[in-house]
Amino acid sequence: ESRATAAGACGSATTPTERASTAAAPTTTRRPAMPSTVDVTAILQRMTPTGNRPPAVTVLGLLAYLIALVELMSGIASVILLLRPGQAQLLFDRPVSDWYWVITASLSAALFVAYIWLARGILAGADHAWPVVNVLAVVNLAFGALYLFQGTGWANVALSALVLVLNNLRGVRVWYGEPR
Repeated sequence: ESRATAAGACGSATTPTERASTAAAPTTTRRPAMPSTVDVTAILQRMTPTGNRPPAVTVLGLLAYLIALVELMSGIASVILLLRPGQAQLLFDRPVSDWYWVITASLSAALFVAYIWLARGILAGADHAWPVVNVLAVVNLAFGALYLFQGTGWANVALSALVLVLNNLRGVRVWYGEPR
């Protein structure tokens, strides 16, 4: 038996409310379940606007948020087209399977979350942001080159080249930590 049960059974002078209020008071602070390897304080300090953030970093962060917004709109459009049968689901004058819209919406949702995470990392100066931005820009540059004659390729190539140039400026590399 526990002490509270034994005390209650013996006719203790404390009331149930007093026992509950003393039992509910924490005596120690909770420790996190898993120790963090990320210095969150340093990242949050860099996220506060101090005027030290290079303008190119701000542009990169805004571009990442803009891409996230485009991915969100693409996902919403895919869900709408999934739910509308008939002519609305024609792509290049051919009917499209519902799976196409499901996969497109799922990928757009994943990219939306990824770009929000990346934009926050860019503005915070997180170490992971620099290589991820470069990899995504090179991949987008390659896909843009494949779509040059379909209309969207030129914009994709231009934006990807701009992102690569901005992300590799010396001040931006220093923002992410040590120069690379």
